[in-house]
Amino acid sequence: MVSNANQATASADNSVATRYGGAKQSRLSPKTRRIIAIIALIGAVAMTFWFAFSSSSSMLAYKTVGYDIQNESEAWVEFEVTKEPEATVGCAIRVRTDTAAVAGYKTVFIGPDEDPNAAGKDLTKYYETDLRTDQLGSSGEVETCWYVEEEEAPNISNLRDY
Repeated sequence: MVSNANQATASADNSVATRYGGAKQSRLSPKTRRIIAIIALIGAVAMTFWFAFSSSSSMLAYKTVGYDIQNESEAWVEFEVTKEPEATVGCAIRVRTDTAAVAGYKTVFIGPDEDPNAAGKDLTKYYETDLRTDQLGSSGEVETCWYVEEEEAPNISNLRDY
């Protein structure tokens, strides 16, 4: 009777293996899997360091401080920029209407600080600019700022900062 039970179990196991396939052997040895895991871990750590240090090395922040819509053809925008003292930055300033259409646009370039000892001081400076508009605006803002190579920026002059 014991032999019949073993035969039934063997035939059941055999039919499952026949139907679904036997246990597949891994094509990679444990040593190869371990090497791949170590390489992936080293790559993940390297990417983490790259993202962490590349973003901190290019510190750039900007914010609109105020604006004044003087009339249908003139506006004034004040903004702050935080940048590295030796860097040159371009900022896109715009005036918008009530319907969010662009009424005026200007690109402003801010050159390196003239004070060579500016490192370690407050890196945020305030700037202002006048814009011509083609219709009555309702708001003024700094749209974006970016780092510029000095030879790419025409006629760089620092705006009045205080």
